[in-house]
Amino acid sequence: MIGNLKELAISKGMQLLNSPMVAKAMESEQVGVVIEKAMSFPIKVSETIRTRKEQVTSFMEVATQSDLDEVKRTLARVEQELKSIKTTSDK
Repeated sequence: MIGNLKELAISKGMQLLNSPMVAKAMESEQVGVVIEKAMSFPIKVSETIRTRKEQVTSFMEVATQSDLDEVKRTLARVEQELKSIKTTSDK
């Protein structure tokens, strides 16, 4: 289903790109500016959401998934060091 929609969107997009009206519009600097802003919009939105999420978690003093992942990595490293020390002391 999604594959069909993707193929349809691509074919319609190619038809639009071959249109002389679209080619003329693409020559306009204003259209280029609008396209640039439209393409950067999702990035700006995701950065804003990430920033707000960090602010809320910091304010509420809640651990994030990245915090938990860092704790897991640290714990695994400490366990490995303890295992190494135990092996060395057993010899």
